[in-house]
Amino acid sequence: MVSSDVKDGEVNKGFLAFLLHPREDMPFDNRPLSLFRTCCWYFGLNILMTVGLVILVTLDLSPDTGSDSTKDVPLWKVMLILPLVEEFVFRLPLRRKRWIWTVWAGITAFMITTLASGLKIYDMESLVWRLPVAMVVAGWMGWLGWKWMKKILFGWLFYGFALMFGLLHLSNFVWGDAITTGTFAFLILYSADKITSGLVLGYARIRHGFWMCVLLHVLNNLPFVV
Repeated sequence: MVSSDVKDGEVNKGFLAFLLHPREDMPFDNRPLSLFRTCCWYFGLNILMTVGLVILVTLDLSPDTGSDSTKDVPLWKVMLILPLVEEFVFRLPLRRKRWIWTVWAGITAFMITTLASGLKIYDMESLVWRLPVAMVVAGWMGWLGWKWMKKILFGWLFYGFALMFGLLHLSNFVWGDAITTGTFAFLILYSADKITSGLVLGYARIRHGFWMCVLLHVLNNLPFVV
């Protein structure tokens, strides 16, 4: 639904206009046409980038993905859990409400300390310090950090999260002496693909809500499961 006190110009503000002037206080707009336009941007850009990546793969210019370490990951996790976690980390905090940033900071801190310990989220090992660290970070964010975050220009957060989202995916590849000019071009295009996806998903978060960007991400991962 769209707020009745919002001007038509703000409601109809599209993706490209949003990129020029990102705003976190834009009203939700879940009209069918608006949702359709966002889907077109997301999947259209993904298809365009994928065509370029496929060409480079065909030319044998893609680096090693290190698939041996991830081949045992259940496909349903690739389709559901990973998109949910990534959207929680990179898109949920784009709406800067106090409770959102408090929950986000605590859970994200717990996940980071878990990964740094080489553990899985559900492992009980080192829980005696992982939980307190998460609680302290969440408490700090809810008390003081929240006020500091509100002072940051939204554009910096919007583009920063999209950039981190794109660069994080470079960890899918094995870095070594085998990186050549051709494979470097692949990595550049791959990063651009993920950063672009992050921008559209960020726009979907602000325009349509958190669960819309989760849905888009899940649908994007669906081909890897089918």
